[in-house]
Formats: sequence, structure tokens, C-alpha cells
Amino acid sequence: MKHLIYEDTARYDFWLKILLGGILGLTLVLGIASLLWQDMEAALIMFGVTLFDALLFKAILPQRFQIFEDGVRIVLGEPFAINIPFSNIRYVKPASGRKTFVYWGQRFATSSRGVVEIARKKGLNLVISPSHDDLFLEQANYALESLACSN
Repeated sequence: MKHLIYEDTARYDFWLKILLGGILGLTLVLGIASLLWQDMEAALIMFGVTLFDALLFKAILPQRFQIFEDGVRIVLGEPFAINIPFSNIRYVKPASGRKTFVYWGQRFATSSRGVVEIARKKGLNLVISPSHDDLFLEQANYALESLACSN
């Protein structure tokens, strides 16, 4: 990737925060309850599940969306990222909030507001939810057009 043009954080809806926190909280509470029943092995397993789930959520949920001169990068938990060169992007446009839940492609949308669709020439399309979707769309389409004009 070349020079960074724009960077935005992922937007997370309240319901998703409650769902993820509930999953972690449930396994943690079950681990503490296992300690009360003197079942140390079950408690350690539940604490391990809680830690594993927290690390998994950190690794696979989008953190930032970056626009470079030659493509878009979806930054997940370190060191994971998805790089999409502009040469493989057909268009970047706003999408319906329903695509957060039902979409034939890769869903990295963590909010039903401000959903952006990235259609690829090869591979599955993606939906994302940047915090400032209008600005992200403006910058992505400007970079996509600039690259098309220079070729």
C-alpha cells in the first residue's frame, strides 16, 4: 500500500456491544459460579473460554478502515488486515442497513447505520460500517476515480 489518504474507525451499535459483552459476561459468571461449587477444573475452563472469546473478538472485528492511493485496507485485530486494491474494486456505495444482517458476501459491518458496500471484480463483495460513512465514501470514490484517470 502506498500513501495513506484517509482513516476512519469502525462504528459499533449498542446492541452489538451488549451482545459481545453478554457473551463474555456469561462465561465469566459461569466460571465464578463453578468456583463456588468447588469445581476448579470447570472454573478454569470457563475462564479460558472467556479469554479465548475476548481474543477472538479482538482479532476478527474491524478496528479501522484505511484508504490508500492504491486501495482500501480493513484493519482487524493486529496483525490481521484485508487489503483490497482499487484495481479489484468495481464501486464503493452506500448500502441498506439490512445488509448488516443478511448479505451475500463478507460482512464486516458492525452497525446498521452508515453501511458501505465495496463491490469487487474478483472475490466476494464486502459491507463495512465506518464511523463517518459519507466522508469515507467521498474519499474512496475520489481515490478510485483518481486512479482510473491516471491509467
